[in-house]
Amino acid sequence: MYNDLLLNRMGATPMDDPDEHVQELIEEIEELKSLLSPEAQRLINDLRPRIVTDDVYEEMEEQATLGDRLADKISAVAGSWRFIISFCVLMAVWIGVNAFMGSKAFDPFPFILLNLTLSTLAALQAPVILMSQNRQGEKDRAVAQNDYQVNLKSEVEIADLHRKVDSLTEALTMQTRLVNALVAARHKELSATVRAMEINRMGAVPVASNRNGHHIE
Repeated sequence: MYNDLLLNRMGATPMDDPDEHVQELIEEIEELKSLLSPEAQRLINDLRPRIVTDDVYEEMEEQATLGDRLADKISAVAGSWRFIISFCVLMAVWIGVNAFMGSKAFDPFPFILLNLTLSTLAALQAPVILMSQNRQGEKDRAVAQNDYQVNLKSEVEIADLHRKVDSLTEALTMQTRLVNALVAARHKELSATVRAMEINRMGAVPVASNRNGHHIE
């Protein structure tokens, strides 16, 4: 697989789907034992310009069918206090009207039509809510996968930064040693020059002049 990815990076076999390329790069990085190896660096350099962060909810909403959107709306309404209060008020009105009408009620006691309506509503509402929950589960898994890819890219970028910092630290250490060596050599050179000047000064014979202008030693 690595050879194929290398050819792709060289332009021999360009890939039509960038997302597929990113996924293959991520899978290849997962298989590496060290993020500081030369292979990892090549993969990191290829992955760096590619954006792995994705708006999962927006993509899933674009691909959602009419039934999916309807299931989400029904679940949102059914899971609210507005629905519960409205349903309780409707049941109270239903029972009150039929109790007040007596023998002329369209659904007399024990309210068989109401029970049938409630059973039908529960039978239809349960699978709709499950459909919405399944979609939410898919969204959560997609978000988790996207977060994993983002975290993985952050990890490899941090590892690459550590490698660069270590390289800079090593180069700075070598430069410091070189400067120290040059300073020590210069110090030795100056010390030798000073000693040579002192030796020459001490070895010189002083010459003095007498009162008659004759030089004496």
